[in-house]
Amino acid sequence: MKNKKWLLVLIIIIPSALWVVLESSTINSRKLPHYGPKKNITKGDTTFYNVTSEFLIKALNDTVISKFKINKDEFPIYAIMFIKSSYINDSYRLVGLWEYLNYKYDKIQNIPIFLITELENKHTPTQDSLERLCNNKSVQFLAWNKSSFDSLSASYFNQKPVYVDTSFFVLIDENRNIRGYYDGRYVAELKRLIDEYKHLRLKEAKQKLIDENEIKTNS
Repeated sequence: MKNKKWLLVLIIIIPSALWVVLESSTINSRKLPHYGPKKNITKGDTTFYNVTSEFLIKALNDTVISKFKINKDEFPIYAIMFIKSSYINDSYRLVGLWEYLNYKYDKIQNIPIFLITELENKHTPTQDSLERLCNNKSVQFLAWNKSSFDSLSASYFNQKPVYVDTSFFVLIDENRNIRGYYDGRYVAELKRLIDEYKHLRLKEAKQKLIDENEIKTNS
């Protein structure tokens, strides 16, 4: 009986403690916007825009098409960036990421980051160049057929803010909603991405605790 009382206390305290952390942090969840077109279902009820997290990837060594999905269980929240082959000499677009990977790796190592590059013929010079730049740390590279590359990236920039370029990082939450855009040229922007990613994970953990420990009453 005594153990049950302690369990009840913990069920009440832990979500409350997470709420305090969320509300006292520099990022309040209510201030993290949802981007993309919104659709009103009923008065006062809005559904947010979802991006695709399933890709058909053309293999680098032949013409085989394979399917890759950014699984919610493994990657509930992730950051993604689309790199055109014309960016091959524009490594400055990733200066912020490079800085963290090489000098502040402990702060970014647990954040799933995907770089989607254009596939030209049977090799991707852009991908080779980026892999050398990032040293394959915490970054997953996917090659997408050049002919449909723009239509793929467009889904992540649908009704984007005017200041956002299609080479920005995009932060996607557990519901596959767009929650932020970040200019990879700047360390400060990567710091903002990291902070907002961590905040979403805290919010996710809080909701999971509430759902798992909900005290159900018999009607």
